[in-house]
Amino acid sequence: MAAARRAKARFSSLMPKGLNVVGVGIGLKGTDPALKVNLGTAPEDDSVLPKTIEGVPVLYDYVGKITKR
Repeated sequence: MAAARRAKARFSSLMPKGLNVVGVGIGLKGTDPALKVNLGTAPEDDSVLPKTIEGVPVLYDYVGKITKR
C-alpha cells in the first residue's frame, strides 16, 4: 500500500499536459494495490498514459464530466 501512496504522490508530475483528470485514488487490480485515475475524456493518444508508476499498476476509467447533483 505504501508504494501505491508514493505513486499517487508522483502522478501529477508524470502526466502529460492537458489530460482531463477528474479524480485520483488507490484501488485494487486483483488483490494488488493500484492507482485509479478517473478521466473526464479520453486522450487522443492513450499510449502517452503510463501503465505503471514506480512498479504500481495504473488503471484508467473514462467517467465523463463530474457534476454536483
